[in-house]
Amino acid sequence: MGATPGFAVQGITLESSFTTINGSIPFAALTPAGGEIYYGTTVSDAANNFGGVYKFKRTTGAITLLDSFDSTNGSVPFAALTAAGGGLYYGTTYSGGASDLGGVFAFDSSTGAITLEDSFTGPNGANPYAALTPAGGGLYYGTTYSGGSQDLGGVFAFNSTTGAITLKDSFTGSNGGNSLAPLTEGEGGLYYGTTGHGGANDIGGVFAFDSTTGTITLKASFSGPDGAIPHAALTAAGGNLYYGTTRFGGANGVGAVFAFNSGTGAITLADSFNGSNGASPFAPLTPAGGGLYYGTTYSGGAQNLGTVFGFNSSTGAITLQDSFRGSNGANPLAGLTAGDGGLFYGTTVLGGAENIGAIYSFNPVPGPLPVMGAGAALSWSRRLRRRLRDRP
Repeated sequence: MGATPGFAVQGITLESSFTTINGSIPFAALTPAGGEIYYGTTVSDAANNFGGVYKFKRTTGAITLLDSFDSTNGSVPFAALTAAGGGLYYGTTYSGGASDLGGVFAFDSSTGAITLEDSFTGPNGANPYAALTPAGGGLYYGTTYSGGSQDLGGVFAFNSTTGAITLKDSFTGSNGGNSLAPLTEGEGGLYYGTTGHGGANDIGGVFAFDSTTGTITLKASFSGPDGAIPHAALTAAGGNLYYGTTRFGGANGVGAVFAFNSGTGAITLADSFNGSNGASPFAPLTPAGGGLYYGTTYSGGAQNLGTVFGFNSSTGAITLQDSFRGSNGANPLAGLTAGDGGLFYGTTVLGGAENIGAIYSFNPVPGPLPVMGAGAALSWSRRLRRRLRDRP
């Protein structure tokens, strides 16, 4: 049952469901656009089944499809949109474009139109999974899952002035391979990221990209007990400290939260998932202040449909906050986006009214909403008919 209008319920509340008309299967987090508006992407939609860009209005709970991908302008966007100012947003698609290896696109919120900026060709990278990271002066950095010199992906630059993609360096296995995560800006022109493969044990690592030299350097490899196969970006915690999640590894083999110290280059296990508090996190941690972070897991929890968890950096402990039940969404791949009044918003790839994805709100603390309520949850009692097909 949904929240009483005007009041927030502690935990996860369904805000709106995808319906094929407005899109389906959102992998990506929501991008705030100011006020009550958020933008997002789906990997499928009714127009071409190549995905689309949608608008979510939190006060009404309405999801509106704005434009669809048609393969020529890209297809299957896994990543969130990156704000560029003036109502313009940039994003990546895993496939489509001139070589069907993905591309970088622009979304103009004033016209609602998607425009291909440039295509990946293989030598300059292929199949980007992650969002773009702003680097200033119209430049953005990103990672690709494949392509480059060894077909293990690489780091590329996108110049929004020229509209050109340029490969900066390739993953070779020894410095990591197959990155699924965006870059996190560090100090002195360095950017940090994770890879799902490569490194000393071929279960991924943390790398640094030096924007001055254009080179990738492996900083640390995962060993299994400290985590394995990370999907998500690192979250800066101040100083040399960064936190992240891994899909596997840890004490129970179902994922972990780890700390990375860029000064020492060391990865340290913070805490492990155990199934009941979640399993297989794909998403990064979202800061909530006071050393507290929130995140999501794809599975685990009360019904094995995923969870929202809290991570306390002071105690190093993961704590279950709430479980997805299908009716309030299922199997989130995206992280949480901070909203007003202490609320967080997110997407799930399944669940909701038609079991093709949902937008939900998460409230850590019960109490009155500062604005009009968190939309009433739609009743949903069908069994999940299908599971999300394995992705890279």
